[in-house]
Amino acid sequence: MTSNATAESEAAAAADVKQLDLVFTMDCTGSMGSYIAAAKQNIESIVDKLAAQEKIDLRFGLVAYRDHPPQDQTYVTRTFAFCASVEEMRANLSTLSAQGGGDGPEAVEAGLKDTLEMPWRPAATKVCILIADAPPHGLGESNDGFPEGAPTGVDPLVVLDQMSVAGICIYAVGCQPALGTYRFATDFFIAAAERTNGQAVALGSAAKLADVIMGGAIEECDLQGLMAEMQQQVQQLGEAEPGLAEEEVQSRVCSAMQSKGLRTRQMRTAKLSSDFGGLVSAAPSLAAAKASLSAAAPPPPPRAAFGEERGMSLRRCRGGGGGSSFRGMGGLAATSPAYSPASAAYSAGGMPPPPPPPCAAPAMMFRSASMGECDMSEPVYRGLGAGAAPEEEEDVRLEEAEISLEQVKRMMGKAKKVGALGGSAMSATAAS
Repeated sequence: MTSNATAESEAAAAADVKQLDLVFTMDCTGSMGSYIAAAKQNIESIVDKLAAQEKIDLRFGLVAYRDHPPQDQTYVTRTFAFCASVEEMRANLSTLSAQGGGDGPEAVEAGLKDTLEMPWRPAATKVCILIADAPPHGLGESNDGFPEGAPTGVDPLVVLDQMSVAGICIYAVGCQPALGTYRFATDFFIAAAERTNGQAVALGSAAKLADVIMGGAIEECDLQGLMAEMQQQVQQLGEAEPGLAEEEVQSRVCSAMQSKGLRTRQMRTAKLSSDFGGLVSAAPSLAAAKASLSAAAPPPPPRAAFGEERGMSLRRCRGGGGGSSFRGMGGLAATSPAYSPASAAYSAGGMPPPPPPPCAAPAMMFRSASMGECDMSEPVYRGLGAGAAPEEEEDVRLEEAEISLEQVKRMMGKAKKVGALGGSAMSATAAS
């Protein structure tokens, strides 16, 4: 083989390698111990699985966040630079521990801002795995130490939009049941995914965290590989039929790509759901989101009612242990020997429910402000106090299937944000 042929072969092989920049943005307060431990334990298996699936040029980044003083006196954020070494990433993770937190909401906006400002590679698929069990400040949660938002003045919704423009998509992993004990945390994390064209995933334990990370990364790499085809379909449709509504463009592009037999690997798992997530997704600012949520959501019952009803002891959730602390409004955790429908209902009003017994009944019934009566024999992860399904019901699968309409919508959303749809194609998709 000649030197020219060798160079061409090497160039072709390099072109087949997909660049992936993957950042873990993690809440490292007291209730997150099991998730930090899972990340530490599974980092090598994540790399091995990604390497086995694809030719991927992978870099890891890590952003840890807690809270602003005086709520937490340790640190607000700690950022670790991108690295390609499993050993270096493992060493970075080994420095993390779960402690502190103060009130309920945390410095989510600071973690997102540091994530945005990392040196992402322009051509890489950019994925942020946001792992958390508490909302940002300023959404309207009870006993928020910074009720008007972070003391830095950083608006997390503005940061999310900046991330989207930079091509960074968020896989928001809502750690249940703690996340569901807040009134509006689920809504925010759904919005974080929607505004960046990612996905909002629910986990009831840390056992499946590695599968979520791997599944999300592979799905996004597959979609990145189909972006050029999607853009071509949109361009052709825009030239042929300018002025089509965006939903019609999405539907036709999806049908055209499916007719070509295009398939992707898709992560199947429980998703976060809420009646009010769309309000946060559409809000121009955190203050606007807070006002919309306050107007739309049912008011919480009096705080005293929870303690009087259950006769529970309340304690600060500031420990350094695993994920058994059920974080709720005001950073409180409840301890009780039993779980009842009444306690779950009150959790919608700003106080945390007691943890369910170790062996939950096959079908638990409860009522929350947003859901009405629900059969907890199926995994349901909704906001306003809804709990998590039993751990054994969780399933995370990576399945190959024809490209879906939901994926096409995410691809088009990402392409529009980064300016990859222009000319007649942009006029078509902007019609609605």
